[in-house]
Amino acid sequence: MATQILLTVQQVMGRLQVSDETIYRYIRQGKLKAVHVGSLWRISPEDLEDFVKSGSGRNKPMERLQ
Repeated sequence: MATQILLTVQQVMGRLQVSDETIYRYIRQGKLKAVHVGSLWRISPEDLEDFVKSGSGRNKPMERLQ
């Protein structure tokens, strides 16, 4: 049986350069897949990559100034 490496919220924060509150919001909204292990959340590297590729965390583009 292969061991799957899971990332902590702190590791994902560092990779995405956002706060822990933002990570937890993405998880609650279903934008970022995560598993609850005991009282902690863990994210697979594959799910993080899918999240980044999908652009789910991006804000809407600002309107161009005229």
